[in-house]
Amino acid sequence: MRGLSLKRAPRQWRLWDILSAALLAFVFAFFFVVFGSWSSSSSGSVRQSVIIAAKDRGRVIKALESGTLAPRHIEACPSDYVDHMPCEDPRRSSQLSREMNYYRERHCPPPDETPLCLIPPPKGYKIPIQWPGSLTKIWHSNMPHNKIAQRKGHQGWMKVEGPYFMFPGGGTMFPDGAGHYIEKLKKYIPLSGGVIRTALDMGCGVASFGGSLLAEGILTISFAPRDSHKSQIQFALERGIPAFVAMLGTRRLPFPAFAFDFVHCSRCLIPFTAYNATYFIEVDRLLRPGGYLVISGPPVKWAKQEKEWADLQAVARSLCYELIVVDGNTAIWKKPTGTSCISNQNENRPQLCDTSQDPSTAWYYKMKTCINRIISIKGAYAVGEIPNWPERLTKAPDRASIVQDGTYTFETDREKWERKVAYYKKSLNLKLGTPSVRNVMDANAFFGGFAAALSPDPVWVMNVVPPHMALTLSVIYDRGLIGVYHDWCEPFSTYPRTYDFIHVYGIDSLIKDRGLRKNRCTLVDMMVELDRILRPEGTVLIQDSPEVIEKVDLVAQAVRWKTVIQENEPESQDGGKILVAVKEFWT
Repeated sequence: MRGLSLKRAPRQWRLWDILSAALLAFVFAFFFVVFGSWSSSSSGSVRQSVIIAAKDRGRVIKALESGTLAPRHIEACPSDYVDHMPCEDPRRSSQLSREMNYYRERHCPPPDETPLCLIPPPKGYKIPIQWPGSLTKIWHSNMPHNKIAQRKGHQGWMKVEGPYFMFPGGGTMFPDGAGHYIEKLKKYIPLSGGVIRTALDMGCGVASFGGSLLAEGILTISFAPRDSHKSQIQFALERGIPAFVAMLGTRRLPFPAFAFDFVHCSRCLIPFTAYNATYFIEVDRLLRPGGYLVISGPPVKWAKQEKEWADLQAVARSLCYELIVVDGNTAIWKKPTGTSCISNQNENRPQLCDTSQDPSTAWYYKMKTCINRIISIKGAYAVGEIPNWPERLTKAPDRASIVQDGTYTFETDREKWERKVAYYKKSLNLKLGTPSVRNVMDANAFFGGFAAALSPDPVWVMNVVPPHMALTLSVIYDRGLIGVYHDWCEPFSTYPRTYDFIHVYGIDSLIKDRGLRKNRCTLVDMMVELDRILRPEGTVLIQDSPEVIEKVDLVAQAVRWKTVIQENEPESQDGGKILVAVKEFWT
């Protein structure tokens, strides 16, 4: 027995020794990583960038805005975030109700569940092809998603050719090209001559229809949801065509009442008569009196959808729409200019909305099944009553009365922005007016004066009106411009890298609560969002008080923008400063 124990003892001791050493090494390594990392982070002597976990957001944002973390950079998001849209994230949406496509609408995470990081470009990203070449050709490497080309190539949507995606201009209902299709519509709708200026294309695909209407002087805002095709709107914006991500589900679309001269659906597959015709009624809210509605594809004279087609015609009749023509699978209606017909309908037809309801309220506002009274808004806004394009751009619309002394305010605003834009171009060394700038956003648009002053340039402008301010978006549409409601305390409904130039007049007002004089959200979060939607080498121009611009400059360094602070134009009464920032092209 003793001999046996003497033989085993050395082997037992070696095993215990190995286990103990391994445990000590693990403990030492753990404390070295934790305290070493903490020490390095605290001193600021090693890392020049920060990646922010949700639990640390408040502390880090405060430090960034005060400059105590300067010149550190907010770090890049993981590579799988290259096409990330926070409010249209499939991982979040998949947990929500399918009823009325609720899960495909906007659903934004709270800030404390959002990592604070910068969206990187995809591998091989190139500066986009300039307009008008981008209308028919874009870089494949900028969004290497072949699904649409594979599924829809035979319908003329798009195809891959070498390093490019090519866009022949076709669509499911117009495989021979949107131009040929538009010529057919011209037989029944005055698409030339400036009568029709603003259009809405629902379920737009890659927006070839809206792109083709530009040749007619018609400005189309195209939308589609984020779906199995993945990047419809991303392709549209890369082409330089106005578009954004949206879904006709449970809420009103973020537009004012009676905004569009023309609404178009080409195989958009919207069940217009479902849910007590809720979706048709929403289209009616958006369409101007005397405007045109075109539906091509199902259910218009479509096999095995006879009942749906009959129901669609019945709903249109109940709203007194005039059926102009059914040409193949394309139906064209004209909306009435009054409500006398609707008022005479029996109790089984749609009811008129209460006059106390503002039909232009549309930010997270549930859709109604009542018809908006045309007489609920004073003034002229029907097709044929407002001036043709381009005369309507500079004439004060009747709906300018939404603000006090509306006509005077409109004229003053128009003159101000003509002066300011001239100063921007002459004195600030901007790329406005050059082929380098096509997609422009005005983040606080008011009456759209900035966009109007850019009308001679080869650009389009997405005019954004915050819903906590005066709802002046109707004035913008009456001028023949386009835009959306959006609260900048949430991410915008677009893909990353979609705008060349972003203009922000009064950035502090976008995040502040006017009544309580407190911030509703943070400057850092808003600027990180602006960085997400700005293309590499794109420009941001921000105008505000000197104190606000100083804070903006500190945050701009954190999001890797190159900044220059400029004086306001000499004639300005604003008393502010201008920050011009260029987004660096980093990988």
